[in-house]
Amino acid sequence: MMNFHIHTTWSDGTYTPEIIVREAIKRKMEKIAFTDHYRTSKVASIPPKYLRMYVEDLRGLQHKYGDEIDIYIGIEVDFSPRTDIKNLPNFEDFDLVLFEYVQDSLWDGHPLWMLLDIRKDINAPVILAHNDLSRNFGGTNVQAFLRVLEADNIGVELNTNFNYTKLGQFYYRLATNIFYEMRNYKIPISVGSDLHDNLDSVDDVRDALDFIQEMHLESNFKLFLKEVGEKYEG
Repeated sequence: MMNFHIHTTWSDGTYTPEIIVREAIKRKMEKIAFTDHYRTSKVASIPPKYLRMYVEDLRGLQHKYGDEIDIYIGIEVDFSPRTDIKNLPNFEDFDLVLFEYVQDSLWDGHPLWMLLDIRKDINAPVILAHNDLSRNFGGTNVQAFLRVLEADNIGVELNTNFNYTKLGQFYYRLATNIFYEMRNYKIPISVGSDLHDNLDSVDDVRDALDFIQEMHLESNFKLFLKEVGEKYEG
């Protein structure tokens, strides 16, 4: 089992990274990624001056537990006026960068084109986190949208947190038409539970993995694993 969206006491999570690592090992998980919030006025988050300490903390856990589990260093960016987007770091020490609220007007999210403008300056895999694709991009030409993601190497997350559901359905299950086409494009797909305060959700990504099989998105998931793996080993 794998989970690439986890928050800790470095931002607005309840548990320390080490507590989560130990729980993941106990559950025989293969890979986890910590993706605490980068500086935003929305929630407790990591200011730029503490990014190095955050990375060093997680690297210490990599060295301590690396024989038992792969630990990836990630970050989540609130892509809205709540974050100073113009002065984002390049995140060169990170294995992945999640961008939440891209083109999400309900959360004052910036449009996708603004992410395209800065994508080239980010030295890590970029993923759209818990995006309601059917609402935010359903009115656009699906093929054109997917070509843009592929050309700029922007991936999509399948998030199993119930905060990102409608009438009990996860956002990704409401966008099957988009994912049906996505399997024909080289667009990375990740999975995550957006863990904050429920330690039991550390391995709660089964529905996302089932969806990958149902929609024949295995190659997209493997592409994501390859990209973060290369950055991790890099």
